[in-house]
Amino acid sequence: LKCCSGPRHTPGSPSLRRLSVAAMGFDLFLLLFAVIIVVVAVAVNVRVLIYFQQPEDSSFASSLFCKAVIVTGFTLAWLVNLLLPIDVRNSRPVQGALDMQALWMGAFITLAIFLVIVVPGVMFYHEVEGDDLVKRKRRHVICHLVLTIFFSSCGLAISYPFLSKASIPVVEYACDRWQAADEELDPIQLVSRACSVGTNSRVTITVGFQVYMIAVLCFIGWFFFVMFGGIGLGAVPMDMILAFVDRPRAIDEITYQQRRHLLGKAAQVLLQHSEELQTRDGEIAAQKGWRAHRQKRAVKADYNRFKSQVHLLEEELERLKLSKFHRGENLAVSIAKLVLGILFAMLSLSWVLHIILCVLVPQLDKGFSARMLGAVFEACETSGLYPLGVTLFATYTLYLLLCVVKGCLKFGMRIFFLFSIHPMRHGATPLNSILFNVELVLISSAAVVQFAQTAFADYARLTEADVIFAAQIKYLTFYSWFFENGIFIWALLAWFLLALTYLVVKPREGREAFRPDKKADKTLAKLTGVRFGKSGKLLAEAAPAPNSA
Repeated sequence: LKCCSGPRHTPGSPSLRRLSVAAMGFDLFLLLFAVIIVVVAVAVNVRVLIYFQQPEDSSFASSLFCKAVIVTGFTLAWLVNLLLPIDVRNSRPVQGALDMQALWMGAFITLAIFLVIVVPGVMFYHEVEGDDLVKRKRRHVICHLVLTIFFSSCGLAISYPFLSKASIPVVEYACDRWQAADEELDPIQLVSRACSVGTNSRVTITVGFQVYMIAVLCFIGWFFFVMFGGIGLGAVPMDMILAFVDRPRAIDEITYQQRRHLLGKAAQVLLQHSEELQTRDGEIAAQKGWRAHRQKRAVKADYNRFKSQVHLLEEELERLKLSKFHRGENLAVSIAKLVLGILFAMLSLSWVLHIILCVLVPQLDKGFSARMLGAVFEACETSGLYPLGVTLFATYTLYLLLCVVKGCLKFGMRIFFLFSIHPMRHGATPLNSILFNVELVLISSAAVVQFAQTAFADYARLTEADVIFAAQIKYLTFYSWFFENGIFIWALLAWFLLALTYLVVKPREGREAFRPDKKADKTLAKLTGVRFGKSGKLLAEAAPAPNSA
């Protein structure tokens, strides 16, 4: 049948040569733009490392290898998220020369290597670097890495034969009237006349091992993204606005001496708590059994609470120094925090509206259609403002990773019995905290990529990402229930609303945050045993408070 008509391009024809020249220029632009993205990502992440890393860390932490791992890990998270707009550019208006399928596979394989081998290996070695009890440190690290690789490989190898089938929905047409069709019709009219009746069906395929590995990474990453990203969507703008509200202001000498004395008492109490924790840890270190395991968990929870109290005390000390010696925080810095808080609030609000209108409502009502952010990206693509579109896309996706990091800190500060906090503080962030955040960002990146492909499905049409995530991973056995029904996205929205409600009611850590006012004095008084009068002056110093940690 004659399904299509039109002029044919013979080899060497002028039209074909024009298409080849245009495609070559297009590919050179895309390649150059990808190189620029890599250079910018490396430069920004190097600056981030210099800004946060603790300068007096160990020799291993200060080594070039550790710094390269951190910068490469953060850069990899950037590149994995920015592959989608590159894939879009490469897929239309004509197919580009970049092999995006190979790039996607290579990016996620590298992501898995960093998650399972590189970053954990650096963390293991840093933990035993100063431990004199571990004589053969390299053997210790290698043993831990071998166990990590073994269990990860076993999990993938065992589950792959059972969960690698993808049941893809299709529409089957019974075409029994081809002879009656007019051969001059275009393909759409031809199919509608010859095959007027279609039935819903499914085609089962077996995906490749690399695609299955991507599905597992995305599935695991979704739990971190929902748990911490849902908190961070509300916490990031709120914390920036609170940083403006609670900004350090100039204080007189009397107030400074009073608060300095109070912070000194709090530091003494925390030092006493640390000694008690060390004693308790040494007493139960050699014990075994159910009771000993329960005691070790209690010590760990107390240590996490102690660490959060130290973090709050350090922040209050920094604010006190700014108030006394710099006459308060610089006005430009305070205004910048307020502006960033408003911008972050707009980003969070636009994300929530996009999730509701463009993802969840169309899932309930198939006839409803909205595009919002996707329409903005497509407008940048069609109007020749591709770099602007990539910049906006990067802003929205990397903002989600920022929300994950902030949400993890918020969760650890309040639910301290589950895990220790790893705050990123200017010039005071140890290596293990930076590596923890690298690991968190990498595993969350996998889920953020799949989320972006789902949220911007129209923008990502006809791309390799669409084939990988929307046509294969979405319909895998076991995983399809979560991805087809949008379980994680519903959970993200519900958790965001719940966390936002809690943050509005209780926006600051602790019963009363360590603020430079009378409310902060209540928290410090509870910790130190110091009593205050109604005027805010010290009345008496009670005995040290019992070890609440």
